[in-house]
Amino acid sequence: MSLGDKINTLVGGESSRAVGPRRALLVASTSLLVGLGLVGLRPSDPNDTSLIDLGMVLTLLALFLLIAGIHMYGRLGPDEGEKGSRGG
Repeated sequence: MSLGDKINTLVGGESSRAVGPRRALLVASTSLLVGLGLVGLRPSDPNDTSLIDLGMVLTLLALFLLIAGIHMYGRLGPDEGEKGSRGG
């Protein structure tokens, strides 16, 4: 099984309603790791902090997306037909 197949199973494996929030969580977590990696770089020139600044912005945006993805995923509620769901 290729990496793309594994990601598609991870994102679309639950319910069609959960695809958007799961994709947001996947993108946010990946962006957060890249952003934190950029923040942790030590520039060769102490005055050149452009990559660190880019990492800070990317980390901040990824955190907002992660919070929004968790919120959207939590608002979905139980799946149809599950115990405790209103659908049946």
